[in-house]
Amino acid sequence: MKIAYPIILIAAGCMITLACACGSETKKENVEDGPYKWDKEIEVKPVEIDTDKTYFPKADGAFRIMSYNVGALHKYISVLTDNVNMIAAMINEAQADVVGLNELDSCNARCNQYQLKLLAQASGKWDYYYGKTLDYRGGAYGNGVMTPAGTKVHNVYRLHFQNTTEYENRGMIIIETDKYVLGVTHLDHSSEDYIQSQISEINSWFQAKYRNADIPVFFCGDMNAKPGSEAIQAIESSWDIISNTEELTTARNTIDYVFHYKKSAPVEVLGAHTLNRFYNGDAKTASDHLPIYVDVKLK
Repeated sequence: MKIAYPIILIAAGCMITLACACGSETKKENVEDGPYKWDKEIEVKPVEIDTDKTYFPKADGAFRIMSYNVGALHKYISVLTDNVNMIAAMINEAQADVVGLNELDSCNARCNQYQLKLLAQASGKWDYYYGKTLDYRGGAYGNGVMTPAGTKVHNVYRLHFQNTTEYENRGMIIIETDKYVLGVTHLDHSSEDYIQSQISEINSWFQAKYRNADIPVFFCGDMNAKPGSEAIQAIESSWDIISNTEELTTARNTIDYVFHYKKSAPVEVLGAHTLNRFYNGDAKTASDHLPIYVDVKLK
């Protein structure tokens, strides 16, 4: 099966008007101090991606959850649109049914574009939900969720974790559909006390909201913690790890996960892997993290 998605090239500076998820008016700051090389004009061309050609085929009836820290789309590739288009191709090749994303800039001086919107547009027919975790250089920085267009999302929640430290603010975005719930977060590991307080808030919030839910509840993202660490053990008091912890998600560690809430509807895990190979992209240059997926059967 072949699908088309647009290649998007972004004009220099702020010449394009996009609806930014900043939470406040974006300051007109010089983008030259950011890592990007800006294209001079807009050009949109359809590109065909053969989604039947994949290293990680999805079983019939599987629901695929994908989690990816995209590194603000600037870790190794300096042209923003090159990275956007490559990651969009990788998402389509992965045949994901929902995608949780970490490290997304929104209309700040490092990247004056709404990155989540660009990814959704380049991927084709996807809806998107942004969760700002902190104000950053005149704009925002946070997490996002992408769902295939037409997915019935009944509620969207944006949690902002309490922070009495000098470390970065963190939070979580949660979408609730009629078939599942998914939260996406990126934990700060600057101190054990701080990461434990973030985990405690997550566990308490889901306990109050989704205990004995008749649909499965998941959360995913970059936990900045290795399997078996104190942080992961604290998460496992309320959640089961359903992603593959034997495969690396960065060059040296496994710190990206998908969890299933123990007190929600059960699921059957059909498979889980780190997406380390693509026909339509290079996972090693797209970000400093590798995307992961879990295939489940929703009951």
